[in-house]
Amino acid sequence: MSGQPTISDDVEGQDAQGDVPAQTELGEIPDNFDETTYLRAFPDIAEAVRRGTMASGRAHFERSGRAEGRLDKPEYRQLRGIRREPVAPSVAIDALSISYGGAALMTGWTDDRDDALVEVTLETRAGTRHTWTAIPRLVRADVERTLDADEGHPFGFLLTAAPEMSTPRDTSVSHAAPSAARSPVFTFASGVRAVIQYHPVIMSDTELRDQALAALPIAAGDAEPEGIRAMLDQHAGAQIATLNRLIVDHARNRRIVERFGPALERPAASVITTIRGGADQIVPRLTLTACGMGGNAFEFIFVVTDKEQFEPAMRAAQVAEQSLDATFTLILQPEGDAACASDDVAMDIVRSNRLIFMDPSVFPRDPHWAFKHTTLLETAPELATRLMGGLLYHADGSLAHGGYYFAREDVFLPRPDGLPRRTGTVHERRITHPAPGAIADRLAPRQVTAIPAAFMSVDRSWFEVLGGFTRRYSRASCEDLDFCLRSLSRGITAWVHPLHMWYFERLPVPRPLPMRGGVIFNSWLFHRQWDELIASTPGQAGI
Repeated sequence: MSGQPTISDDVEGQDAQGDVPAQTELGEIPDNFDETTYLRAFPDIAEAVRRGTMASGRAHFERSGRAEGRLDKPEYRQLRGIRREPVAPSVAIDALSISYGGAALMTGWTDDRDDALVEVTLETRAGTRHTWTAIPRLVRADVERTLDADEGHPFGFLLTAAPEMSTPRDTSVSHAAPSAARSPVFTFASGVRAVIQYHPVIMSDTELRDQALAALPIAAGDAEPEGIRAMLDQHAGAQIATLNRLIVDHARNRRIVERFGPALERPAASVITTIRGGADQIVPRLTLTACGMGGNAFEFIFVVTDKEQFEPAMRAAQVAEQSLDATFTLILQPEGDAACASDDVAMDIVRSNRLIFMDPSVFPRDPHWAFKHTTLLETAPELATRLMGGLLYHADGSLAHGGYYFAREDVFLPRPDGLPRRTGTVHERRITHPAPGAIADRLAPRQVTAIPAAFMSVDRSWFEVLGGFTRRYSRASCEDLDFCLRSLSRGITAWVHPLHMWYFERLPVPRPLPMRGGVIFNSWLFHRQWDELIASTPGQAGI
């Protein structure tokens, strides 16, 4: 039967030994030959090229296409006569979210092996446009399987953008919903663009931040730790950090402040606690921390971020006011976020020159701890008390925390020149001991590299000089280490004094993706900033 040869007869034909015939040497290419058009006009040849049984469309043309007059066939001539623009690589968006405050998050992948992705733009509303040129990329094993591609190419992307710090923060749907968001535009090295139609999901800043954090452990499943850190280096980490701070600042601006008990003109200290869980802990906390000797000279501040606990907290405060001689304040944050540091939201309402950050899991072992704290400030050298902590004990009496020290774990990797390359990871360690009573002489006041925010006492003016907590970490983890290292870099070392406290640590629970992502993010943020200083500072050995 005459007619056009099929691909199985020509392109994939085999000799008697079952081998693919050798390709003929490529000759001079005709002026009207175009590889892309040739493959589009003849899908059977394109499929053979994709499977690897034919080297290219031109190879087929040299073998048989020239003799068959393929360039004169109507399907080729019709396509050749149309002016063609370069074809953009494939792009797929997995998620696109925009917050009421103007933040954006976009995840997905693109097959840009032959035409690199160089820019992404997204207009979230009129006059607000995010542009990414340093694009965080990550390996996607699922995409590699879909494309049947070799391992290693970073097909995936994770784009985050926080609004400017000066942007007005109106989170009401009626006024700030980005209903006019336009489709994202992907620009590649060849200049070709791909406009992807994708309807964004509108959410709060906190929800968007949590979604970005949740994407990190998913990415970490396919990537080496250094790859995740490199991705965060390419602006994603800085944007998440900025968003963390914006969330806290916004919640601080919308707080409600209620004062209870006697008014103190100048308290000896301000004890600040962020309530996690039920507000029923307010009365027992005040009973144990404020009723001993010297407690009536302190003010106590409770920060409540859970809306469902606002009413119980007010009832508890009224009970405490009637039954306890304590000065205390409630700070209710309608849009508070337990995932960020919130202990310092009271800074502009505290009335003392001394700040004591006390975690709700910490309780004094000595009912007269407030008097001892005040006496210590009056008698000890000022440099030994400007930033100080206490000794935290487990319920069984073992020392749970006596300050932080750091240990470097070195690894030697081979280099092309044959010489080993030294690298390593800095790990924070807490000073502990199973039987602290046996080493009472070693629990005297001492300098340490850092102290935990579970119980941190700091001079207010020094706290303000250092800028307070950065509020860039997720769930405030590492905020205490960061603060102490900033103090150390300014010449003031943290101290631990024999102020004995119970420390009832919470039981570990399965971490949802945002929390697991927060661990990855906090580790990146802390170590990228402080490893150099830690490496140059003599370590504090554990007890």
